[in-house]
Amino acid sequence: MTRLPLTTRSIKIRLFLTCWLVFVLHFASDFVREHYLVASIVEDHSFRLDKYLGLHVDIARNPPKAKVQGAHHNANPGISMVAAIPYFVLRPIVDAIVERNLAQRHSTGDTTTVYNDPRPDRVAFYAKVRRLGLDVRVALVGAITMAFCMAPLTALSAVLLFDLLFRLGLRRAHALSLALLYAFGTPVFFRTAFLNQNLAVGVFAFAAFYLLWDPDDGNWLGVRWRYAIAGFFGGLCLLCDYSGAIALGLLGLYGWLRRRDAVELSSAFKETAWFAVGALPPVALLLFYQWASFGNAFYPPQHWMVPIELTNTGYQGVGVFRLELLRLLLLDSRYGLFVTAPVLMVGAGALFLKRERALIPRREIAFCLAFSILFVLFFSQVEYTTLQWVTGIRYLTPVIPFLFLPTAAVLLCIPRIFTYALALISFGISWSMAMVRSQGTVLDNVVHVAVEGFQLPWLNVLANTATQYAPWLRRDVSPLVLFVFLGSILAIIWTLRNPWRPLSALSDDDGAGPAGHGGS
Repeated sequence: MTRLPLTTRSIKIRLFLTCWLVFVLHFASDFVREHYLVASIVEDHSFRLDKYLGLHVDIARNPPKAKVQGAHHNANPGISMVAAIPYFVLRPIVDAIVERNLAQRHSTGDTTTVYNDPRPDRVAFYAKVRRLGLDVRVALVGAITMAFCMAPLTALSAVLLFDLLFRLGLRRAHALSLALLYAFGTPVFFRTAFLNQNLAVGVFAFAAFYLLWDPDDGNWLGVRWRYAIAGFFGGLCLLCDYSGAIALGLLGLYGWLRRRDAVELSSAFKETAWFAVGALPPVALLLFYQWASFGNAFYPPQHWMVPIELTNTGYQGVGVFRLELLRLLLLDSRYGLFVTAPVLMVGAGALFLKRERALIPRREIAFCLAFSILFVLFFSQVEYTTLQWVTGIRYLTPVIPFLFLPTAAVLLCIPRIFTYALALISFGISWSMAMVRSQGTVLDNVVHVAVEGFQLPWLNVLANTATQYAPWLRRDVSPLVLFVFLGSILAIIWTLRNPWRPLSALSDDDGAGPAGHGGS
């Protein structure tokens, strides 16, 4: 029987499912400030966080100078608003589970708060939420927002990367391999494990870039719709974090330059205006949030934060460029971009590729590198980027999808032995970080896996709190059975025959890559 190739659409579906399942399995139970706003929006229909005072250092009462009082956190609300959607849908199930658990604890008089963890802050936090009866709700909110917000967003960004590479002429097998390396060989794997606005900025910005670029003019949407939707994603970047202003501005400029390829100067301005139209709703929502929360639509939430030592520099901690901050952002052994993802170090080399060998046009390479450089320079002025050791690489995660594109172009041109070595090292580091999530160095994560074996962060937490929830669970429980189970599901996903066509093997028979990139 002749074996026919997988369709491109089928590969995208399988790639999404693969990324989503692997991400979900590596869920981390960290409960961050954005989670509290999710809960408040859904449960109280409010932005106020008064009932959560004392549970997170970033939640504080508004200062007297604010026209609106109450407690809020000091970050933009975008990712919380997005994550509130799946929690709103699933809240009835969460309420039922929580009520049943609390009733059972009340009937048995259970007041235990055992958490076997060497970090006293985490132990104290667990004891507090356990006494308040919030422990199960906290776990479920974290799981829901990760599984149905962060994981699908990052998985979709991998699909967009695959599609871009394929439309640029790369063979599907190569495009798929690079998309998987992006998903599991960079810190997006680590950061997807719980709610995070910085990664969301990168994903939304990359989606906007994908729509604006449209390299083969193959998008079925018209120019106006593409630019309006791209503008909406750009606005979401700003809604999620004020560093998103960099993304929004650069994307608007790129959109105008892209239209200059096809139309006159005045027409390019008119068509790019649709980008601005699309950005208006999320920007207006940000202004409304700031007005409703603090009484002023134009000051950012950081304006009202409680002063700490790191915010004494410049405007709330945003001061002048410091070379030491640049070094930490790129090379710190705990969270440096090039330490956590060595493969990205070759990205700048795309500028030196000969035109006939370059997968990506020079303007797009320049945009991706400019996007990355501006983010690096901005956070080299922000003093509290030094706090990243608490949760690992964070502030530079928006640049990863953009820096990965020129990196992919270089990886296709250098000797394969170097490509495989960089990919293997980066994957090993990334997976170790996703499993262990150590507050030490990146090497500490690798050593933990080498010495203690495979781990899963949520399983570690469950084992450490087993006294309350699963007394039969040993602290040294191995996740190997879960990995084997996941491997079996992935094998089925990639070998399952297409219900529309009898397809059973990945092939490049209908690829159309240019010479030098493995095209058919």
